[in-house]
Amino acid sequence: MADIRWFGRNDYEHLIVPDLCRLGLDVAVDGDDHAALAVGMNHDLAPAVWRYAQRHRVPFVSYVWDLPPWRLGDGQHDPVLPIAGGRLLTLPRLSGPRYATRRGYYSRLRFVASRARAVWTPSASSAIDVSRHFGRVPAVVQYCYNSALFTAKCRRLFRTAANDLRLLSVSRLVPPKNHEAVIRAAARLGARVEVIGRGPSQASIEALARRLGVPLRVRAGLPGPDVVAAYQQASVVVCPSRYEGLGLTGIEAAICGTPVVASDIAPHREFLGDAPHYFALDDDDSLVAAIEAARTSGPPPTAHFATLTIGAAAQRFYDEMSALL
Repeated sequence: MADIRWFGRNDYEHLIVPDLCRLGLDVAVDGDDHAALAVGMNHDLAPAVWRYAQRHRVPFVSYVWDLPPWRLGDGQHDPVLPIAGGRLLTLPRLSGPRYATRRGYYSRLRFVASRARAVWTPSASSAIDVSRHFGRVPAVVQYCYNSALFTAKCRRLFRTAANDLRLLSVSRLVPPKNHEAVIRAAARLGARVEVIGRGPSQASIEALARRLGVPLRVRAGLPGPDVVAAYQQASVVVCPSRYEGLGLTGIEAAICGTPVVASDIAPHREFLGDAPHYFALDDDDSLVAAIEAARTSGPPPTAHFATLTIGAAAQRFYDEMSALL
């Protein structure tokens, strides 16, 4: 019997599994064999984790990455009922405001988290949100960046020319990521912009760049080495988000030795420390000033990220899971 049945959907959510195995845990990442503890690392898989735990009568951990405020607003969850076949049925609320969007999705996530042996989050900010909306007080168990890809060898060996300002942002193309602020700043600074990501805001971002005369390149689906190269070739990496659960872009940029500018929000302060030049949200003057300061600065400090490596995260998860086995 395995110690852990690990539920993840992508490579990032499986990063620490090999290290957990090296620490002595038997971790299964697929199948339906019995394990002593289930761990759900993907919101989409939360109902599957609950069904697995029900079938095998084992405890489970719900890892809640974040609860975006534009999704939940000031609403309340819909009732969720388990029905035959292990399905979860969501019933619309009869009174009071509901979650703003994806109501059933987040109501089911709450249902599962409320029945977990433990709820973990990657950040203190996410923990506050989970306590407020889900009624559970989670433990903050920080995850990691991909320290197997972003290593000391990624430190760039060159700087872009002083008159060639290249701004890079790496994140989904959705309104809360605030890419429009980067375009506006680039127009004032005569800079080029590259965005790595995909999402529904791409057309509006491209339209804004055309209107302001900003050279813009949008790419998606790049292999890891190409993403590293993009970080290395940028003058400044900008992390303009209004909200983050963790915020990997600033960490990856700093590891590559590229100056970082980040919005002054709590998760950035928590995970990036003193690596970035911070700017105030909705203040284009502040953003432009931060970019100007960053472009003439040296490589960001990286000592803050020593506890965010794959190995360090695996040890944290090992310690927490061992207490539940």
